Amino acid sequence: MVAFSGGRDSTVLLHALKTGLPGHALQVVHVHHGLHPDADGQSHHCREFAQRLGLHCEERRIDVPLAPPEGLEASARRLRYEALMHGLPRDGCVLTAHHALDQAETFLLAALKGSGPAGLSGMPRLRSLGAGWLGRPLLACSNADIAAYAVRHNLSWVEDPSNSDTRFDRNFLRREIMPALSTRFPAALRLSAAADLQGEATRALDLLLDRQLQDLAGTDPDSRTLDVAALLEQPSELHGWLLRRFVQRAGFSAPRRGPLLEFLRQLRQGGESAQPELHWAGISLRCHRRQVHIVAAETAGAQADGPSAIDWPATAAALDLPDGRRLTREELESAGVDPGQPVRIRFRAGGERVNTPSGRKSLKKMMQERDIPRWRRARLPLVQVGEELVAVLWDR
Repeated sequence: MVAFSGGRDSTVLLHALKTGLPGHALQVVHVHHGLHPDADGQSHHCREFAQRLGLHCEERRIDVPLAPPEGLEASARRLRYEALMHGLPRDGCVLTAHHALDQAETFLLAALKGSGPAGLSGMPRLRSLGAGWLGRPLLACSNADIAAYAVRHNLSWVEDPSNSDTRFDRNFLRREIMPALSTRFPAALRLSAAADLQGEATRALDLLLDRQLQDLAGTDPDSRTLDVAALLEQPSELHGWLLRRFVQRAGFSAPRRGPLLEFLRQLRQGGESAQPELHWAGISLRCHRRQVHIVAAETAGAQADGPSAIDWPATAAALDLPDGRRLTREELESAGVDPGQPVRIRFRAGGERVNTPSGRKSLKKMMQERDIPRWRRARLPLVQVGEELVAVLWDR
């Protein structure tokens, strides 16, 4: 699939693919963002140009909020990729026309935000996108290379008026900063090369950190915990990098540097009783029994937005809970509850007592005896028969 804006760069990409790889089936997609009055004309041009190449151009419209919290530029970019990802088959590939100048601008933007090596590595040539991939085959091409190709093949294109709006950071760099730098340096190529080097450094660092993390794993069988003592035995310069990589390996985005350093400070200075917490983007780092846990928001929040009780009729073999856990009749039987009767599943509110074969017990004390972390306690299903709590279905 080719992401086709109708501008010079994507026009060159589409033409080169069609003429250079005639045996490949190409799907052409134009994302209509509606950010300027000429958007309809731009879409019309895309359809006409694709038709001249013997291709069909599919239009996909997005509705970009005028004042999104993340900023107009970031919002439009996110929605554009979401539109391109829609319907992408497994191992399908979306190609975009980003080139060396785009990479140089990405490097500068990341540097101005104070990014580390991962941010400074810029745009990868290939990365995952939904069930498939996003590829940038022109990333090593200079702006001059692309301009020369367009002239040589007498290509026509349309300029997106929003590209001249210097309210957007990237446009400001492209129109004001890069031309000034280029009067003295081959700025685009050198900054793009610097991004490549940062990418190499990031990959090398990740390999080293991955080896180190194998020795720091906690008791969680899914590698979602870190042993605090083992972590703090490492050189202090590695602590932040190890935690970031620990989070990334679990499939989440890393937290910001400042809050992460504060989390580490509390971890170091709090001693054996330290239980700092770090929350960001629906994820948390929490401490329990000298282990760092990664906790997703749906686990930490548990039943806060769900029902306080769910009826489980005797005719239902299983019960699906709001957090995704499925309860079975076998679990009831293992907990000492007659599996053939209707029950009600409740969740902790505070002060509960459970009727057990050895007498009534405080639910809080039962959880403490089993060493259940605080954030898991609210999601544990409690079995109610009649008016009495008779069992807890502990996490397996």
